[in-house]
Amino acid sequence: MKRIKFKKIATIFVAIFSIIIINACEDAIPSDYIEEKFVEAYLIVDEPIRNIVLMSTQPVNKKFDYANSLIRNAEVKIIGDGKEFILSIDTAGEQGYYFSDTTYLVKPNTNYKLEISIPGYTDTDLITGETTTPSRFKYLKTLDTLHYPKDTVKLPELDTFKLEWEKVPGINFFILNLKCIDTIEYGKYLTPKTEEKNRRIVRPWNEDWMFKEQSNSGFIPNTKTAVVWLSFKWFGIHDVSIFAPDSNYLKWFLQNTIKNQYDPLLGSVKNAIGVFGSASVVRDTFFLVKNQP
Repeated sequence: MKRIKFKKIATIFVAIFSIIIINACEDAIPSDYIEEKFVEAYLIVDEPIRNIVLMSTQPVNKKFDYANSLIRNAEVKIIGDGKEFILSIDTAGEQGYYFSDTTYLVKPNTNYKLEISIPGYTDTDLITGETTTPSRFKYLKTLDTLHYPKDTVKLPELDTFKLEWEKVPGINFFILNLKCIDTIEYGKYLTPKTEEKNRRIVRPWNEDWMFKEQSNSGFIPNTKTAVVWLSFKWFGIHDVSIFAPDSNYLKWFLQNTIKNQYDPLLGSVKNAIGVFGSASVVRDTFFLVKNQP
């Protein structure tokens, strides 16, 4: 009996000791939040310098507030094309920093550098980035009017390419952006015009929140593509844009669409999280006709 009792006591002691050891080996619950700076800046060839966003990160246990996260008192400049561009903050809205002279358009095949100085930070904390803009290019084949298939259960596959564009030196991947320009009006774009309103393309897996974002984006490893019916959310007038991104822009796009956490290897700025990239772009519009009234 004494031996059995001793075994029970020993077993209990071992269990308690194991629990103590396991708890001691566990990582401490993360409670301290370390604020970091975030930059999202793109230069688009043949467009003004604008939408250079500088923010402070926010803790995940609080509601995200975009307006409060914007840093509005930094000195932001871009150097390139033999010039130095001192940017202003958009005080009326939430679009970040921009160059006030909108007649200046970003040049192709040009190296630009980004420098951001934040009050209270030293020179060693200067946020920097660098990009070289891609060449211009153009569409070879575009869309005009598309008729959405009546059979929405078995959507037809299109064997012929509907979009095609020029090759761009040094660019192997392109980003396609499809956006419904007007989610309300439909008949005003018809000939003759009508009062008919636009409507969504409802599918079983579509949630209401999906339609708040009017666009879809994807990357393409070639210079032509067929129409993908599942990429449409609405009928009516659409913009289709093809971006030729530099490596910084492309890596950040992959960061946002594939990774579920920040990867420093996919960023392109120093002393901050984020990207300073560039792209050239071609744009066109087309009309998607309803499959039924």
